[in-house]
Amino acid sequence: MALTYTLIGTPFSAATVKARLFLRWANLPMTEKPATLNVVQTYIKPRLKSVATPVIVCSDQHAYTDTRLLLDSLRRDHAARTVHPDTPAQRFASDLLEAWSDSRFSRQADYLFWVCEREQAEARLTRFLETDTPADLAARQARLVVAQLNQHFSKRGLDEQVADSVKAQLQASLERLDKALGDSPFLFGERPAMAEFSLAGALQVISTTQAGSDMLDKHPRLKTWRTRLSGIDGLAQGAHRKASSSPSAFMQLMRHVAQDFVPQALDSATAVSDWAEANPGARALPDQITLGGIRHHASRRKSVANAVWSPRDAYWLSRLGDLARPRNGIENAEQYRLLKTIGLLPMREFTPPREIVAQNYRLELTLRDVKSDANHSSLHAVENALLAVRQSSSDIAELTAIHV
Repeated sequence: MALTYTLIGTPFSAATVKARLFLRWANLPMTEKPATLNVVQTYIKPRLKSVATPVIVCSDQHAYTDTRLLLDSLRRDHAARTVHPDTPAQRFASDLLEAWSDSRFSRQADYLFWVCEREQAEARLTRFLETDTPADLAARQARLVVAQLNQHFSKRGLDEQVADSVKAQLQASLERLDKALGDSPFLFGERPAMAEFSLAGALQVISTTQAGSDMLDKHPRLKTWRTRLSGIDGLAQGAHRKASSSPSAFMQLMRHVAQDFVPQALDSATAVSDWAEANPGARALPDQITLGGIRHHASRRKSVANAVWSPRDAYWLSRLGDLARPRNGIENAEQYRLLKTIGLLPMREFTPPREIVAQNYRLELTLRDVKSDANHSSLHAVENALLAVRQSSSDIAELTAIHV
C-alpha cells in the first residue's frame, strides 16, 4: 500500500513551506494539519521527545523533522519523483545551495519575520492559535513563543541592533538569485532541484513582512519563480541543467554561497569535535553547541563565550565532502571545475573531525568515530582555499571557466 503523508507546520515557517512544495511537486498523497496546541499534543508529543516543526508523519508512523531526511527516504522509494540531479557537479551545487538556504537565507528570513516585525508576528501567531485555543490563552502562548524566538536569535547575534545589516544581506541575496535565475524556468534548468524549494520557502516568509515585500517588489522574476514552484503538480518535464551549461551569474551565486556557508560549517565541525571531547561516550548531539559549555576550544577559532553553533551545519558539510570526492578514483571534469571555480577544490579530500549520522530523528556521532590531526588538517585546507578565493579578483573569465 502506498504511503500517505501528514505535514504539520505553521504558515510562518520556511521549512514548512519547503516541505509542502516538495510533497506537492512529487505528487505524493498529503494532508496538512496546523501546528496548533491541540495538534502538537495529539500528533507531535507522542512521537517525538521534543517539539519541532515542521513534522512530516508517514502512514507507517515514521516521522521526519528534516525535509532532507524525507528526501533521502523518498529517493529510495520513489526514484522517479526525485529532485536529486543526475551528475556529481549538479548534486554538489544543489546540496550546497540547499545547505546555505536552510542555514543562512531561511534563518535571516525568519529573523525578519519574528524580530524585525515582532508585533505583527505576535498578532499573526495569536490568530493562528485561536483556531482551537481560547483567545486569552492563544495570546499568552504567542507572547511566550515570540519572546523565546527573539531570545534564540539574540544568542546567535541576531538582535534588533543588526536589523539594517541583515536586511542589506537579504537584499544582496535576492539580487544574486534574480540574476542567477535569469529567464530560465528554474535555477537548475527545466526541472527544479531540492534547493529551490528551500529558497522558495524563505521567499514565502520574506513576502509576509512589509520590509521583505518591498524588497521582492524589485524582483518580479523571483515572484514568478516562487509561484511556478507553488503551482507545479506531479512530475515536471525537462532535465536539470548541467553545471557546465550554467550562466556566469549562477556561478557567482554559488561562489558567494560557498563563502557564506562553508566557513560557518567548518566552525560547526570543530565545535562538534570539541563537544565530543568534553562529553566522552555521548552520541546524541544537542540542537545547539555553545562554546561556553565546552572545556577545550580549538586554536583555529576564537573563544567567544556566547557563540552558538549548529551541528546540522557540520552534518551538511560532511555530506558535501562525500559528494566532492572522486568516485572509484576517477576525477569528474565537470565536478573538478565547479569546485575550483567556487573555491572548494580541497573538499575532494575533506574528512570531518567527527563522523555524524542522522539517527532516530536526531544527529548522532558514530561509535567508530576517531579524531585525528589529519582531520583538522583538512579543515584548514578548505578554510585556506576559501580565503584565497575571497582575496582573489572577481574575473568573469575565471567564473566562466566551468565550461568543459
